[in-house]
Amino acid sequence: MRQETTSPARARGRLAALDGLRFLAALAVVAFHFTGRMSPAWDGGIDTVFPTLSKLTVLGCFGPYLFFMISGFVVLMSAWGRPVAGFLASRVGRLFPAYWLAVVVTGVVLFTNQTFLAGWEGLGLPGVTLNLTMFQSAFGVGHVDGVYWTLWAELKFYLILALIAVAGITRSRMLLLCLTWPVLGALARTTEQRFLTEVLMPDYAPFFCIGVLLYLAYRDGWGAAIGLLLGLNYVCGLWAIDLYYIPETTKVAGIPAGSFATLAVLFTLCIAAIVVVTMTRVSRIGWGWLTTLGALTYPLYLLHEINGWTLIRHLQPVLPAYANVAVTVLVLLLLAHLTARFVEKPLGNRLRRAVERDLGRSFSRLATVPAGERAEQAPPAAPAPQLIAPAAPVAEPATAAMARPLAQLVDQLVSPPTPPARRMPPVPAAGRSTVQFHVPGPRSTPECTPAAAPATAEVPAQRRPVSSR
Repeated sequence: MRQETTSPARARGRLAALDGLRFLAALAVVAFHFTGRMSPAWDGGIDTVFPTLSKLTVLGCFGPYLFFMISGFVVLMSAWGRPVAGFLASRVGRLFPAYWLAVVVTGVVLFTNQTFLAGWEGLGLPGVTLNLTMFQSAFGVGHVDGVYWTLWAELKFYLILALIAVAGITRSRMLLLCLTWPVLGALARTTEQRFLTEVLMPDYAPFFCIGVLLYLAYRDGWGAAIGLLLGLNYVCGLWAIDLYYIPETTKVAGIPAGSFATLAVLFTLCIAAIVVVTMTRVSRIGWGWLTTLGALTYPLYLLHEINGWTLIRHLQPVLPAYANVAVTVLVLLLLAHLTARFVEKPLGNRLRRAVERDLGRSFSRLATVPAGERAEQAPPAAPAPQLIAPAAPVAEPATAAMARPLAQLVDQLVSPPTPPARRMPPVPAAGRSTVQFHVPGPRSTPECTPAAAPATAEVPAQRRPVSSR
């Protein structure tokens, strides 16, 4: 189907400032895991080791929700006007190479540090291996690293977007998605439909939809529909924060996650930040180091939690808490850089090209053969016996040639039986037949051949002159 084309006003290059915002979100998550929640990294409680800092860095747990909003913006930008095979291949090439490395490295760390890290006993080698698929949540298997929960949510968003891309991504369809997705998700949760709740993700859907709506505004400009739907999803997001985020974060962190008012302000600031870095003069910034930091975001996020806790634990006897965190973050940034340089970039491009090529072939094989081609490939029907000599062949249209066998079959089924044809009178040996006409006067024998007139031809009104002997 025809898809809407990108507005020339929005046909821009990479948004470097948005890369910088993604990196800040990743750093906020790192700060939360190292200084804002209970963890096996520290001997004492987090409120004892960082009594003041933890009250601020606990807000870093909202970083994944900022990721979801940015993902709604960036992934829709990547999918718009792109074939489904190309979109899926780009996601596979983007996600899996660094993820596979992170699963292997973190699995080894879990196995070798079972004295203070819980997780290996519940997973074992089969569980770690299943984590390589990124579908472990579907099987009820835990994550090798707790941060992988966001990837499961991202995969479901990609699936929803890919299903829309089959019919064609358009502005109207994305607006309809942002209207129905959060509402149907909330309805599924209210009616206790577990499968639909798992698929529609009512706790995260509003944040993805906000990113989608901001991209539509970035691409085509603001409008009443975008404004109304943005308000709807903002309210749904506040509902998810109050119902899900605050109790879950408090449970994980071991300290209060923050008041509803504080988190509402933080939520609003995140939306405003995306608008600033994409729709103001800030979007024109093209600093290369912001793009470099953006490339470190994903591997840093994958590698930091379990591996960072392990490094902090081993450095704790020799370094004070703040220095320990600083050194650990620098080591993780180095690992993220090496992963982006030697794993993501080379392997990701190769994997993307291979998957796109294979998916393209598969989709082309699924295409049906047109009816015209099938008719042309069918063997020609045997010609019916003719009672008279055929006329000179005349070229008939291709559509008539394709439909002729079917028409003949229909005629045989619905037409009454044809009576047997009357036999022609025998033709004289000379090939000519003589017809006698009664004409007054001298006898004459005019001749008439079958090619000139029928056997029962009538005499013309005007008499022909007759020669006499």
